[in-house]
Amino acid sequence: MQAPDVSVTPVASHTKSGPRSASLDGLRGLAALAIFAFHGWLYTMPEPNATDRSSVSEYAVHELRLGLVAFFVLSGFLLFRPWIAAVLEQGRAPDVGRYMRARAARVLPAYYLALVGSVALLWGLRGTPGLRLPPAEELPLYLFFAQNFSPASVMKLNPPMWSLAVEAMFYALLPLVGWLALRLAPRRRTQALVPLALLAIGMLYNWTIAGQGLGMTFSKTLAAMLPYFALGMLAALVVYGRVIELRAKRVLLAAGAVLVVVDAFAKGAAPANGIDATPVFAVVRDLPSGIGFALIVGALAAAPEGRVLGGRVLATVGMISYGFYLWHVPVLILLRGHGLLPLDPVLGSAVAFFPSLALAALSWAACERPVLRWNARRERRRSEREELLRRRGAGGRELAGAGGREAGGREVSTVRA
Repeated sequence: MQAPDVSVTPVASHTKSGPRSASLDGLRGLAALAIFAFHGWLYTMPEPNATDRSSVSEYAVHELRLGLVAFFVLSGFLLFRPWIAAVLEQGRAPDVGRYMRARAARVLPAYYLALVGSVALLWGLRGTPGLRLPPAEELPLYLFFAQNFSPASVMKLNPPMWSLAVEAMFYALLPLVGWLALRLAPRRRTQALVPLALLAIGMLYNWTIAGQGLGMTFSKTLAAMLPYFALGMLAALVVYGRVIELRAKRVLLAAGAVLVVVDAFAKGAAPANGIDATPVFAVVRDLPSGIGFALIVGALAAAPEGRVLGGRVLATVGMISYGFYLWHVPVLILLRGHGLLPLDPVLGSAVAFFPSLALAALSWAACERPVLRWNARRERRRSEREELLRRRGAGGRELAGAGGREAGGREVSTVRA
């Protein structure tokens, strides 16, 4: 999941710098709620198993997992924009050090807090249905976002954390991708080669591993999820510096929603009707949904704010969605481990929702926001020092130049005399 960046104001804006909008926050909040509903259904099963589906409603609820695709698309869109801005406006390249410090400040504190909390709350509940604990010696992998590389730790303890490991790999890759983009011609068509190449690499990887019987250490990787990030990057390139009219926004939103719904329907209808589409789905995965979310994200970023996604409720949920994402599964398992979770998807989700929301709000208020503000102050002081040094250096060169011109003038006068 992409942790929302609050280094810019959440107020709607359509400047070329492209701060995140309230509507994008609302989309993030909606995606987080969809994933919560999916897990609420999953962890209220007698024996949680995402492949155990029989009714139409179960197939439909299972596809709420697609909210995670929206997070990956948002990450590609939001984080690639500074490089797009530098390329298309021929400006200065983003400071990689500042970018990495901002990512660390945004992701690490809440992640480590949730990791410690997951161990503290769940380690003594071994045997609870749905809880899969890694061996104790595997826990250090989580500190370095490396849990996806070991069969003994991938999708264990707090399963949603697997996506944070993928996000961390994308964060590390992006400066290299940006460096490549800066060396291409500053034209949209030429720049499109970068995300399209990543899209092709991801699909090639998925084609390579399809049908090989490989485990989740191969499927829960950046390479496998690369198409979704690439689609977000492509959307950022297309809409950068552009504002679309309300009618065009509605068309894009409708087209994107249709793609997501059709993809979800196909994923549910095929197994429900005994159709083995595994070879196709293993390669394409959720690409139609990725395209749909890219259309939605692009439309929301390039058009005036909407009343629904841009409203206060969803935007607020989006603001605290990172903590909500990190804590909701431990809450579900904790309640179940103590016999407090009704084994009904609606009632169970209702019982777990408010504790999850409360922990998310606490994570935001006590951990995430203070660290982000501290980092913003530090970066501001760093920028001020750099600007001061730059001015001093420029002033010194001007004085040296003036001194040289004055000395030169005296020499000429002496010769003339």
